[in-house]
Amino acid sequence: MTSGQLTSQRRTGRGRQGCASGALIVGLALFAGACGGGSDAGPTLSAAGESGKRIALSSGCAGCHGTNGKGGVGPTWVGLAGSERELQDGSTVIADDGYLVRAIAEPGADLLADYQLQMPQNRLSDDDIADVIAFIKDLSPPAGG
Repeated sequence: MTSGQLTSQRRTGRGRQGCASGALIVGLALFAGACGGGSDAGPTLSAAGESGKRIALSSGCAGCHGTNGKGGVGPTWVGLAGSERELQDGSTVIADDGYLVRAIAEPGADLLADYQLQMPQNRLSDDDIADVIAFIKDLSPPAGG
């Protein structure tokens, strides 16, 4: 390799380091896409659902339920509204408005069978809870769909 070619590679970053950096960037982009960082914007949210998403993000809900409601250490909100849920005592409930309000306002009232962690108490207002529920409903496909 001539000194001119070496100088050209240093200026353009096309040497081995440039290739390694490019491979690293591509790898990180693929990893981010696999972790939900891709273009999946999710469902269209209602105005109340948008507000509920903001509340979930700012109040810490997303730390367990995921930034898009897809779950984590807490249950997913995707498909939750209207679904049947098994509780720790073996009974089942339908995740209707009453259940969702109770689950958010009184986190220890109905503990899910598959989750050992209890949701912490929160200071959400009735309006905040209604908006979070609107977000949960927006994440649930219509019945039969």
